[in-house]
Amino acid sequence: MKKIIITLVSFVAIFSLGFAFMSWKNPRNHPERVSGKAETLINETSGEKKIKIKTAGYYDLIAIKSDDLVAGREFPLVGQTNVGHFFKKNQEVILSPNSEVEMVPSKFEKIEVENEGIKLQNSGAYLIEKQFSVGDYEASLSGVATDTSGVQIIIETLSGKVKQEVSLLNDVDKINLTVSKNTFLRVKKGLNRELRVILKKK
Repeated sequence: MKKIIITLVSFVAIFSLGFAFMSWKNPRNHPERVSGKAETLINETSGEKKIKIKTAGYYDLIAIKSDDLVAGREFPLVGQTNVGHFFKKNQEVILSPNSEVEMVPSKFEKIEVENEGIKLQNSGAYLIEKQFSVGDYEASLSGVATDTSGVQIIIETLSGKVKQEVSLLNDVDKINLTVSKNTFLRVKKGLNRELRVILKKK
């Protein structure tokens, strides 16, 4: 009887450790486990409109049109794209007057390395290791800044815990970043439509 109890306790312990490991490796909201559903959000009124997101997941948000500079809270400038944005099911968002936003499930596709390095054109979250490799990088900007606040770069865990946060103000600034597996590199360009973040492997 004692041996049976010890065996059961050992089994439970091993199962718990295995479950904990899998939970760490694949968190509940891991981008490769949570797939959204394509949807177009439309507000044809002259005022703001509240809309609930139907399907949880990571989305690339494309602002097609709006009477305002931005298509709404949580959404990009008109004509711009935000990548890797996570929404909960039934999360309430607000669209600006006469706005249209396309929500496309994020694929987090690999970004090819060019002569200048890795170019990050859009604001939003980039998935480390799947889109580009882990390691040490030098980050800089390409283009002309129109917003004096520059561009924010945030390294964060998949659960949203910030590991590093820096700002680049112009194309002269350079800063070192270290990125690891199971993290996002998040870019916030603000009103800087034409700026791109360039990453060069060290």
